[in-house]
Amino acid sequence: MMSMQPWSGMRLWLACLLALVLVLVSSLSVILSTYKSRQLFSDVQLQHRESMQLEEQWGRLLLEQSTWSSQTRIENLGKNKLNMVVPDPARMMVIKK
Repeated sequence: MMSMQPWSGMRLWLACLLALVLVLVSSLSVILSTYKSRQLFSDVQLQHRESMQLEEQWGRLLLEQSTWSSQTRIENLGKNKLNMVVPDPARMMVIKK
């Protein structure tokens, strides 16, 4: 029985060492996953902010497009810059198929 004592102490020591290594690996994994999670959350927030800015820009561009293509503006450009006039109804011809 005396010869069995050193082996059981060594097994206990190896089990403790293995448990310590597993705890260290586990804690490092938690730290890494927390870091990655925060990094991904930061990226999502950045993408959300960029999305909001793009939506604002899209709204401004739609407003600008409606301003530039308004019927009144086009009519004024035709009259003032191109010297266009509304044709006389007597000179209009309707073509039917």
